This record gives sequence, C-alpha cells and structure tokens, in this order.
Amino acid sequence: MLDADGNEMVEKKEFFKLQKIISKQDDLKTITNETECQEPKVKEPEINTTLQIRFFGKRGERKLHYREFRRFMENLQTEVQEMEFLQFSKGLSFMRKEDFAEWLLFFTNTENKDIYWKNVREKLSAGESISLEEFKSFCHFTTHLEDFSIAMQMFNLAHRPVRLAEFKRAVKVATGQELSNNILDTVFKIFDLDGDECLSHGEFLGVLKNRMHRGLWVPQQLSVQEYWKCVKKESIKGVKEVWKQAGKGLF
Repeated sequence: MLDADGNEMVEKKEFFKLQKIISKQDDLKTITNETECQEPKVKEPEINTTLQIRFFGKRGERKLHYREFRRFMENLQTEVQEMEFLQFSKGLSFMRKEDFAEWLLFFTNTENKDIYWKNVREKLSAGESISLEEFKSFCHFTTHLEDFSIAMQMFNLAHRPVRLAEFKRAVKVATGQELSNNILDTVFKIFDLDGDECLSHGEFLGVLKNRMHRGLWVPQQLSVQEYWKCVKKESIKGVKEVWKQAGKGLF
C-alpha cells in the first residue's frame, strides 16, 4: 500500500504514517464532526524505538525492504510460538494433549468451558502428545481464520454437519496446508459439544479468536452520545411494545 514506486521498499516517514493510521483506527470510528475527520499532521517521534532503529537505522536514512520485514515477522512469530510451546509443555520437547487444550482454552471465558474440559478428561487418552511442528502448523492455521470462517459458513448454509473429513478439507482450502490427523482428532474431541462427532465450529472460531488476542483485546467503549442514542432507541422500542399490547387489549 505504501510502496508507490513498486521497488518493495518503504521509508521511515511512510511507515510511521501507516502506524499512526492503524493506532487511530478505533478513534476514527467515533468521530462525527466533519472538521475532525480531516487528515491529521503526522509528526515523527523525537525518540526512536529499538524496532525503528532496526528497520531504518539510527538516523532513519535506511529504507525497509519487504523481504526483510517479512523475514522479521516470520522469525518473530516462530520465536513466540516456541516460547509458548515451552511454557505449556513444561520445558519438554513434546506437549501433552491436555497441555495443548490448556494453551487453546487459556483466554477462553464462555459458558461451555466446563464442557470443553469434560471432553478433555473423558475423550483424550493419557500419554498422547503433540510435537512442536504440529503445534506450529496449528498456529499457522490460526492466522487464516477469516478464510476458514467463510468455508464454515458454506457448510452452515448447506445445512451440512462439519465432520472430520470436511474440517480437514476446509483447513487445506484456507491455508494451503494440511493439519496432522493427531491435531484434527484432538480439536474434534474438545469441541464436539453434542457428542455427535461433529465440530461446533461457531464455538471453535470464538475460542481461536480469543486465543489470537492473547487476552489483550479490550471491548470498544461507547461514547456518551452513543450511550444516549442506545437509551433513546430502546425506550422508543419499549413504548411501541406497550402500545401494541394496549391495542390488543381493546379487542
């Protein structure tokens, strides 16, 4: 988006401008005054962060190459995945399926959480484990949730249950890669809420999205104006309902 000349390089001021746009994205949603919607002046920070120095040098004269940035992001993701694997595997070279479930459900706070853990206790055999490569492949899958969600919606519209084979194909379509049968079997056993050997994909996607945020997501706070708009809307709805009931009582 920022590479105007197509040379796969971005300057510091362009990178910082995009950073400001992203950081202000939520604020722009609540702006109603047209004068406030004017593009703000972008000022570069007086103090460079370690990341900015790495990308653009101490003086900011370097340009960031696309391949360098992509390599940095891939290495960062790999390091985070390996750290999480070591944390939940207690330093072992493999992760027990119970530990994988703990990692998966760590930030989950739904009414079905007790059912998930009941499935873990009753359906997962003791001693079974997941390798680091299987864990990384599953993490790669979680970065394609939007594509996977579309595939799940197709099954929902067709009123078809999502069984193991369908789930495996949907993952392949969304990511271009396959998950091991070991991972697939584990996920199915955890998220089979009805015991019908079908995936409760709505719950599954909700858990994965919470897992992706890693507990850092904060619900958007409504402004005072939006709050009173909501109160007015609900009040009008209540009055209409009273009139409707009163009208029925006349006959």
